[in-house]
Amino acid sequence: MNHWKFWTITLLTLLSLSIATSFVWAQGPTPGSSPWDAVRVTNDTQTLAPSQTRWHFFDYTGDRTKIEVGLRGVGWNTDFPPNVRMAIYTPQQVQRWVDDTGVAPIGQGSKPAENTIYFGRYDLAWQGAFNFAGRFAIVVTNHSQTTIQYRLTATGESLILYPTPTPSPVPTTIFATPVPVGTVQGKLVFQQWSGGRIFTVNGDGSNAQAIIANGLDPAWSPNGKAIAFTRWEGAPGIYVANADGSNQVSLMGINQALSPQWSPEGRRIAFTRPTGGTQSDSRFCFGAACFTVPADPRWKLGVIEIMKWIDADTAINQLTDPPCTAHCFSPTWSKDGQYIAYADAAVGIISTDVTTKTLWTMYNAIPKVQSPTWSPDGTKIAFQVNQHDHWEVVVISADATTLTPVTVANPLAFRQVNNVAPAWSPDSKEVIFLSDRNGRWEFFAANADGTNLRQVLKNVTDAYPLTYNFSNERVVSWTK
Repeated sequence: MNHWKFWTITLLTLLSLSIATSFVWAQGPTPGSSPWDAVRVTNDTQTLAPSQTRWHFFDYTGDRTKIEVGLRGVGWNTDFPPNVRMAIYTPQQVQRWVDDTGVAPIGQGSKPAENTIYFGRYDLAWQGAFNFAGRFAIVVTNHSQTTIQYRLTATGESLILYPTPTPSPVPTTIFATPVPVGTVQGKLVFQQWSGGRIFTVNGDGSNAQAIIANGLDPAWSPNGKAIAFTRWEGAPGIYVANADGSNQVSLMGINQALSPQWSPEGRRIAFTRPTGGTQSDSRFCFGAACFTVPADPRWKLGVIEIMKWIDADTAINQLTDPPCTAHCFSPTWSKDGQYIAYADAAVGIISTDVTTKTLWTMYNAIPKVQSPTWSPDGTKIAFQVNQHDHWEVVVISADATTLTPVTVANPLAFRQVNNVAPAWSPDSKEVIFLSDRNGRWEFFAANADGTNLRQVLKNVTDAYPLTYNFSNERVVSWTK
């Protein structure tokens, strides 16, 4: 081999190694793999591979108020595996852990006893209080041989979480105008948190009752006599119950179903479920260059036709799959039952025709949208849209020609507030939604054009604090 050829090959080899090394450096560590890149507690579903650890964190003011941390396995049909651990570290312990990974945590999550409020809500739970402030760590370790999914929750009066809102230390606006407290007509059903208690309450805030111990995304039937909801734990699936929570019946066993919505005639229920795609992260290496491809499960629409007659002697709950894009969330029916609108944050608001199997993009000016809901009269759709650093509620006409804001950002605000999870009044004139404008999640209502804004059900949210995760939750449903 001549010298010119030797040095050419050598330089190309060094250049390729340099590029590979830069690529690995640019990738950085996997989020949550150490205290330096711990991720905030968000209550989102997390995926953790075998023999892996993920660091989470929350901030705490140190005023001795109680902290509650809970971990719940997702998609497990049996008991949560005993070889999953949850440890809590104080800020000082985290610093010591950097020098000695054998530092013991301040606490460990344990399986709740049957006589505690955490039984059935969490698989591992811990509680405590401290007289010092700082950034605390929650470390989840998967010692099992299979990939797991879990949801982690941290609650407390003095915890600072994102996206859980906290009070602003300064006025929201220089010229603050208090929002009046009022009422609405009719009756509502709402969830306290995803997978938690479901309540019914009158529009004036009276007669609040916990009717279902654990469920997600409750929705009134068109006649207000039944409630649909989903359940991820125990026997997962699509459920219906009487208006008082009695006679809970599983229509179909489906894992991780979300957002059940009745068709106008009350014979079909549309929902979202994960099916297809990749369920866990994948790691690939080309020589010295390695990168991780995150999990990308597909979320598709499903429709259950309740007790469809197959023949004179046979009736079944029949499942069909309307066409939709890769990530189809929060389905909602048109008044005639021919169309289902849904949200895909990569596209916008899309309508699928269940008869012709065709799709129509109704709104894509800002694709990052959530929780569309068709008005009962079929003339408009309310949804939440991302405004860079916060969310607002808007209404679009059914023909997609007119867009009307229900909530708007205050240009004088020190901190923009979030307005999310809209639901229609039975007469299609008002929208109820969640807002964190007072430093925590509370219910507000307004006319469809944004007028007559007022806070509602304040006594209820004072008694039962709400949790919202920015995950297309159907928090509330409204009936006569």
